Amino acid sequence: MRRLGLPRRYVPRDPYLVDDCLVQSVPHLFEAHPDKKEVFAKVWDEYRENHGRPWDPIRILQFMYLLDIASEAGAGDYIELGTHQGLMAKVIWKFMDPSRTLYCLDTFEGFVESDLKVEATIYHSRWQVGNFAPASPEMVANYVGGGKVPKNLRLVKGWFPDSFAGLESNKWRFVHIDFDLYQPIKTAMELLWPNLLPGGVMVIHDYGCFGFPGAKKAVDEFFETIGLTPMHLGDRWGSVAVIKPRKPHKAS
Repeated sequence: MRRLGLPRRYVPRDPYLVDDCLVQSVPHLFEAHPDKKEVFAKVWDEYRENHGRPWDPIRILQFMYLLDIASEAGAGDYIELGTHQGLMAKVIWKFMDPSRTLYCLDTFEGFVESDLKVEATIYHSRWQVGNFAPASPEMVANYVGGGKVPKNLRLVKGWFPDSFAGLESNKWRFVHIDFDLYQPIKTAMELLWPNLLPGGVMVIHDYGCFGFPGAKKAVDEFFETIGLTPMHLGDRWGSVAVIKPRKPHKAS
């Protein structure tokens, strides 16, 4: 494969890659704008090192594009719901408008019983309370800032939607929902969509993940009621994105 002088990291050997048709050519953006290529390379290298396989560079590339779009919206901030150890929080923080604030909400202790009870009414869920490696707001803040807590980062620990208290009137440019489970995803869309700015972006992770079918159910139900269709982003776990119309959307 012709690599246009880029490091081998852009075409990693991945045991999950089963067909050459899934290899993405180097975006023309990186040929035309070497500065963007270098920023992407730094973010991707750190994400890959901490995330491990399966690698998912398309996820990082899509976030770069979507955050550019979101930054053209009006005066508003950025929020991630479901931060865990902060891998995507750092991606958002690197690509966002640095004059604005990134809010990250999580239990930092994994799933809670009340959400799992709702999930069990949808499918035979194998997930349990906790279920994730330990994390903490302090650990995430230091990771995102490379050892120094960023001034434009706010981490809130607690069960959602209780942890959202005080943020109800905030305006949002970019919303990333990575709650995995039906009930918190549904509640997050209901609470944040009204204050997502026209031209702002909402991304929901795990829509295409068969381990979390409640995610797809929540997304389909919510966007059907407002007459919009989320777009698949092509990353491994099937994230979807919606850009809020700049004019009121009229369902046909």
